[in-house]
Amino acid sequence: MKQEALKMLEGRERKLVSRTYEGERFDVAFVKQLPLEGSAYPGFHPEVKTLKQGSVNGKDAKPLGCDIVFERDVPVKLRDGVTIYTDILRPATREKVPALIAWTPYGKHFHIHDFPGGIARETVSNLQKQECPDPGFWCAHGYAVVQPDTRGAWNSEGDTVQWGREEGEDACDLIEWAARQEWCSGKIGMNGNSWGAVGQWWAAAQNPPHLAAIAPWEGLADVYNEIICRGGIPDTGFQELCVSLMTGHGYAENASDMLEKYPLASHPYWKSKMVPAEKITVPAYIVASYVSTLHTHGTFDVYRRIGSKEKWLRVHNTHEWPDLYEYQEDLKRFFDYYLKGIQNDWKQTPKVRLSVLDREGADDVNRPEEDWPLPDTEYRRLFLDANKRTLDAETPEQEGAATYRADDRAGKVLFSMPVQKDMEFTGYFAAHLYVSTDEADDADLFVYVVKQDETGRLLPPVVKCAPFSGEKGAEMFIPNGRLRVSGRGLDEERSTEAEPVLKHVRCEKIEPGKVYRVDIPLWPIGMKVRQGQELVLIISGYNLNPEEWPEIPPLPTVNKGNVTIHTGGEYRSYITAPCVER
Repeated sequence: MKQEALKMLEGRERKLVSRTYEGERFDVAFVKQLPLEGSAYPGFHPEVKTLKQGSVNGKDAKPLGCDIVFERDVPVKLRDGVTIYTDILRPATREKVPALIAWTPYGKHFHIHDFPGGIARETVSNLQKQECPDPGFWCAHGYAVVQPDTRGAWNSEGDTVQWGREEGEDACDLIEWAARQEWCSGKIGMNGNSWGAVGQWWAAAQNPPHLAAIAPWEGLADVYNEIICRGGIPDTGFQELCVSLMTGHGYAENASDMLEKYPLASHPYWKSKMVPAEKITVPAYIVASYVSTLHTHGTFDVYRRIGSKEKWLRVHNTHEWPDLYEYQEDLKRFFDYYLKGIQNDWKQTPKVRLSVLDREGADDVNRPEEDWPLPDTEYRRLFLDANKRTLDAETPEQEGAATYRADDRAGKVLFSMPVQKDMEFTGYFAAHLYVSTDEADDADLFVYVVKQDETGRLLPPVVKCAPFSGEKGAEMFIPNGRLRVSGRGLDEERSTEAEPVLKHVRCEKIEPGKVYRVDIPLWPIGMKVRQGQELVLIISGYNLNPEEWPEIPPLPTVNKGNVTIHTGGEYRSYITAPCVER
């Protein structure tokens, strides 16, 4: 189905819709969605019924812990007159209860049991939307769960929008509508992962009066730089897959078409897709990981920039889907405090709970810390030596060159450093390299830092329960960074040595044979390298990691011929490493 939808996307009807951002008007591309006919949509059936305690919603699902009132296909009119439809699941009680909003376009009928996510079927009620809180758990603890089909999704009116202020305003309208319902206490929270997290950023940035707290589980914050053109390399496969599967009466916003039309990050369309985290003021329980190909950078970034005075960060060592349900009791303490006013011990929760990965060892999990990045991080320079293929604290005096074939999806060069004692690297790596090509006017660079054992076997972390890995797991080369060399220009005001920031406001082609300085930020990591192991830097011309979904083709490349990494002498290529003593 996914492959067929991707093939059909190219031939679908398009339209342009005028939008304005910061006074600039531009057209936004939309593509026709899949029709309801022949889809999984169960039909429009407004009703109110009671799901009895102990009943089971689907094979092997967890029995309900209380009677649940199920209101289906309830209309909600948004500020521009568009009507969306939502389901409401709430405890069968006369007491007013707070509500949790589950904001995604994936279908209120589409439940976790329909989707591989590494979640044991018997641990959830199968009433929850994909990537959203489980009503079976929350209703039993005195919360309602509101599960909308967002604008344009399924039978809801309008066109599906992909993040930004408009989606935030839609979510605000639903929040304020829910707060006015006779069953509601007036306190609203939000929870969910992926789109269910990104939507929370945009809703909370509008500061709706009745939104009391948010709990985003991994959500990107910058569409251009984190999902569709990271490092200036177009990467539209995942976005195209999502859009190709969108189902409803109207159209879906298509950022892939927008990248073709507006390839530089300076266009107001891309600026409108950057989360204004500083405007978010509600209490926030934020969950991140190091392994997401979509959400890792954005989640950490929002935690750092968010305007909330009451904020918590937990970094887990698994995958976002199972973690969402494994930590329900922990999240309940947060929501009980802010949505019910229960004076529990939530405020004593460490501001940061960190995981530090240690393959072939034991991961640290929920290690308490004061802040992120860790205040006592020491950033050390490790210089590349192409003659010895090593990393070292001392700059090599002799110039060297390490060359690899860039266009065969196999070429790469490795530089390593033996570790004399256990070391921890937690924070942000960055690569500062001198590079040249022998025939191309551009190059795609991919950079990774991993560890290897005494036998030379690379030891990247193993990720389980992701679409590309299944439950058995797959190796994930993290941390990593990427750069199309023509987009090497830095934002000098925001860049630091440890965290260079790429601007992507112009395309600067290169001259074959000429050496250029490039600075490549890597996404955050927490990792241990044990005595006797080695820290390894890998530079390649292709993505070593699998795509997020098996149906997504490999990234196209501008690479041609050879790329050379220059070291030593006047070419002081090095990485900055975030060293932490514990």
